[in-house]
Amino acid sequence: MGVHLKVGGPGDSLPMEQKRSEPRSRPWQRALMLALLLRLIYSVFAAVAAVTQTVNWRLVQSNGLTENLPPPDHSWRYLLLGVWNRFDTLWYLHVAAHGYDRPDAVVFFPLYPSLIKVVSLLVPPVAAALLISTLAAFFLFWGLQELLMGDHSPGFAAQSVWLCGCWPAGFVFFAGYPESLLGALIIWSLWMAGRDRWLTAAGLGLAAALSKAVGVVVVVPLLMMAFRTRKTRSLAVALIPAGAAGFLGYLHWTGHGGLTTAYAQYWRTVTAPPWTTLGMSLRELVRAPNAILVLNLMAVILVCALAAVSRLKIEYLIFSAAAVIVLLCKETVPPLQSMMRYQLMIFPAFAGMAGLLQRRHLQARLGMVCASFLIINLGLLWLFVGWSLVV
Repeated sequence: MGVHLKVGGPGDSLPMEQKRSEPRSRPWQRALMLALLLRLIYSVFAAVAAVTQTVNWRLVQSNGLTENLPPPDHSWRYLLLGVWNRFDTLWYLHVAAHGYDRPDAVVFFPLYPSLIKVVSLLVPPVAAALLISTLAAFFLFWGLQELLMGDHSPGFAAQSVWLCGCWPAGFVFFAGYPESLLGALIIWSLWMAGRDRWLTAAGLGLAAALSKAVGVVVVVPLLMMAFRTRKTRSLAVALIPAGAAGFLGYLHWTGHGGLTTAYAQYWRTVTAPPWTTLGMSLRELVRAPNAILVLNLMAVILVCALAAVSRLKIEYLIFSAAAVIVLLCKETVPPLQSMMRYQLMIFPAFAGMAGLLQRRHLQARLGMVCASFLIINLGLLWLFVGWSLVV
């Protein structure tokens, strides 16, 4: 009896290499590990930044709602909680405590401050805000993996979620901001729709529309998916804009005014076509270049390019395009303010970067890219803690 040995070529070992590269932990375990790790990194770094840098108190008081803010100190309470009392966090905490008692507060949508108000029954308000954001970041990281694993490998999904966590300005997922809540609601809404759970998808989409104005954009991919299924119950997603409409109706009926008026009068923001916003940004860049404007403009270009090459489902790409268009319809002074933060909701960009890194000659670069993004993040967090960066 002869013994036949098969000598494989270079390509025969690829399936085994791919199998070895697949993560052994479950998606929720990876999400929990990443959320806790980043919570620890950003909390420690923010505390160190608060101890080592000198804050210009006049710069602090040039921001809204800081007139009664206690000065920085080195107490544990300040280093763990007070250091996150910055910019929009102050507004969400104010709405949670006092409602819309100020005409300039109406631009902050109600879901996040409502959750803060509830959780504040158990812990201090700042701790409540950070707890909600951290928990939402966990669900965001978990949901992103589940969503991507519908069409891609677990390894690809794991790479995408690491890039999501380390993405420049991603520290905002763990600040007193609703970005992680918004992202989690959008992604789980899409995941539920993909599993034919239309009422749950509609409920999560409605919550996204109550988190931030741009959250209503999730209705675009959901309607595309509903049209494809042609099931009556899928029409529930058409109710998602009712969330934002209900909030705007509440503001009108209670005499609080409208968002457009508040943005223009108090926040130096008006509605304009996207090309007008981009043109204004380029002119400002030529007239008075500054690093923050460059970073925000690069964020727009990078996210658009990565989403375009992500090879995700067409509805996710249409979602990305719709989100970018809506975001660019806000003409701010200074131009493109907070655009790095706003674009964190465009999850196909993370998949696009992961796809580029999966090319054979770039497979070993994931760690280097994540480390580079994390360093940028820490630099932005340093400026944020020192009141020098509005995100």
